[in-house]
Amino acid sequence: MFRLLASNTQSGFRPVILRKVRGNTSSLKLSGTSVDFDKTPIQFRNNSTAAPMGKVDRFFTKASADPLLKDALSSSGNSAKLNRFEELLVTANQVNPLHNNSLHKQYFETIKYLFNMIKDDAVKDYVSRNNVFQYANLLNNSVYQNRTSRLSGSRNRDSDQYQNNTLNNDVMLKTAILDLADNIVSGHFKAILDAPTLRVLLLAMFQFKMYPEMISLWEAGVNDDEVSAIYLKQTILSVILPVTYDEKRFDYEQVLQIYELNTKDTPTVNFELLGTMGKIAIRAGDYTRGLDCLETLLHVYELNAKANRKLVLRSLSELHLTFIGSCKDINIARHFFDKVVEGDLPYQVLLKAPHVQSLLENCVEVDEPVDTILYFWKATVGHYNAEQSDKSNLNSRYAILNNSFFSVFFRLYPHLTQESYAKLKEVIAIYATIKPIDEFFLNTVISNYTWNDKVVFEQLIENYSIHNVARSPVSYRVILKKIGDIQEFDNAEILARWNESLAHLDASNYTYIPIADWAALRDATIMSPFRDQREQFYLKVLDAYKNYHQDERACLRFAKYWLNRSDYIEQVSRVSLEEKPQFNSDMEVTIPSFRKLRQNVDYKKVTQPMFRPRRT
Repeated sequence: MFRLLASNTQSGFRPVILRKVRGNTSSLKLSGTSVDFDKTPIQFRNNSTAAPMGKVDRFFTKASADPLLKDALSSSGNSAKLNRFEELLVTANQVNPLHNNSLHKQYFETIKYLFNMIKDDAVKDYVSRNNVFQYANLLNNSVYQNRTSRLSGSRNRDSDQYQNNTLNNDVMLKTAILDLADNIVSGHFKAILDAPTLRVLLLAMFQFKMYPEMISLWEAGVNDDEVSAIYLKQTILSVILPVTYDEKRFDYEQVLQIYELNTKDTPTVNFELLGTMGKIAIRAGDYTRGLDCLETLLHVYELNAKANRKLVLRSLSELHLTFIGSCKDINIARHFFDKVVEGDLPYQVLLKAPHVQSLLENCVEVDEPVDTILYFWKATVGHYNAEQSDKSNLNSRYAILNNSFFSVFFRLYPHLTQESYAKLKEVIAIYATIKPIDEFFLNTVISNYTWNDKVVFEQLIENYSIHNVARSPVSYRVILKKIGDIQEFDNAEILARWNESLAHLDASNYTYIPIADWAALRDATIMSPFRDQREQFYLKVLDAYKNYHQDERACLRFAKYWLNRSDYIEQVSRVSLEEKPQFNSDMEVTIPSFRKLRQNVDYKKVTQPMFRPRRT
């Protein structure tokens, strides 16, 4: 179905990336020297020179405080509302709040204003084509900004911080994106809809994994004769076809038919669509076609003007990563992997952790030797360590990589043996030779540990001290949670670990026991496989520290967890409903003298109304 060129047209640019993978075969139809890049936005733009930052600061301060702007929704003139909308839209698109905390909150408040304003018919009925594109593009960029903000912060955050701005922003952005999609499906913007707007909207939906909604939006457009041509443009197909394949809406042959029908009368194929078809081919196991697409993209790169090469390189990079993460032929995947870590490429590829994660899983699926898996992990750690990249982004990549590796490791070595123990020590030693052992690494090892041997587990814990690891509350929680799987720990030892965790909280200026710590204690005791030996002890600790919750909301959140757990509620509710409950545990729970931790709330008073109706 793909148009193939004679092999003699492929002799111009055959870089080393294709050598040793296959011979000189024919490939997909080339794009010409002038590629139609349509109205492709630079998705994650750097606008440091787009607008003076002082002006932007002043504008956002005004946007968040000026009652005139806040009252824009109720302005009596349609023109005034539209002008406000356009002013906010232009300014918001000029700002990158990623590394400016003072702008971050105001930036998302402005997006919220825009979302509310576009729901007003006085704005919605009069926006221009460019307005809708800018709005869709802003939403798409904002999803990335918000996700990056979340990942770039400390991964040792408490889960009970109520003002979870990134979560609130996600909810708002999802609502705004779906609202825009609904308006498009209903035909509200039919007269001004174009492919660039539709594309960035689909990309925004893709970031939130709204795959069924994407397919519904696309199919509704394809079936509308007035706008179907827009939905079948190559830039749109490049976004939607992988989703339809992955969601099993179309099989591989059907995807090829859609591609052929919509490219047969065009002189060139868009580079993004070439990359998309290559990725789908690889996932379908059609590696020859995937290589064809890669070679064609390399020719597009060679033939196009320098100004366009950055966009072509992005498609090349994504296709290259697909060979690493989706190719089940590990020899081919390794070839592409090695080209990245060795830097032996005519284009730059950022080795993304999810693709390596998929590679490791593929190795397990096809029964590759453990040493092959170890090679990919070790090489990736070394590659990341050599990169001059933002530390916070690297931390998230290490976390994904190491979690995947140790998940695989303990599946391959499900039991403690001399061989498995030696291999685990080898892995830790390898990591230590590449970069310093840190909390992220040790937390990941312990979280995935499945041998349930107390001696080895305590040896792992000793690594925090051996390597002088700076610890956060998370490490104490991880340890306590994992103790729930190990029968050899008695209640006295669990209490000692609990006290260590509280001492660290106190030294870290916490005034309350976070929900995450209560969850760790719960998993170590009453929710563990050894509930019979640990339940009464848990209740005794809960009774002693019940008023150390953060506030009434934390108490309600804690109690709510138990309401639908009929096997536990009878016992847990005793702490709330009985005046002086007595528990069948010989452990003496003594509250030490804290510097910061304190009683903050009357737990019984707050939770009694929740438990009383449920008590049987």
